[in-house]
Amino acid sequence: MGVKLYCYVENGAVQSGPQILGPELGDKSDFELLDLGWYYAECIRPDSFVDRYEVFLPIQFDIQPRKVVCTYTKRDKTPEELAAQNAEKQVEVEADKASRLSFAATFMASPEYAALPVAIKDQWPPYVQTVTDTVTQGLGDAIWDVNFPMVPPTSAIPFPAPVLFDV
Repeated sequence: MGVKLYCYVENGAVQSGPQILGPELGDKSDFELLDLGWYYAECIRPDSFVDRYEVFLPIQFDIQPRKVVCTYTKRDKTPEELAAQNAEKQVEVEADKASRLSFAATFMASPEYAALPVAIKDQWPPYVQTVTDTVTQGLGDAIWDVNFPMVPPTSAIPFPAPVLFDV
């Protein structure tokens, strides 16, 4: 059985919800809850929702004698909303790129880097080059698809092997 949601109704209007009820009301029957103003919430949601391209509209409530039907609707984001969202993501990606390059430059000039085995040191220049070459300008909506490579190891300490137990 799924989680039951409820809406608190007062003076013919939904005041809160849909929400899960706390323990103080959790042991009451639906009829007892109804007497307290808590109506069972039947939620009707869209089949899918992609927050990158869509926006939820305010919930529409239909208060019925024993329940509240909560209908969720959505709309496509406007070109202006998409452009603002992409510009915000652009700033995040540029900051990530700058941070990665700054860390790499500082680390590669450190004594810790100098002490690494050659096999690990050799991973850093291609990493820096790949981050540098990653296109992050003028991508529009494709800015969301920018991926940076994994950071190479910063030490020669191997990850511990998993411990296996016989049962």
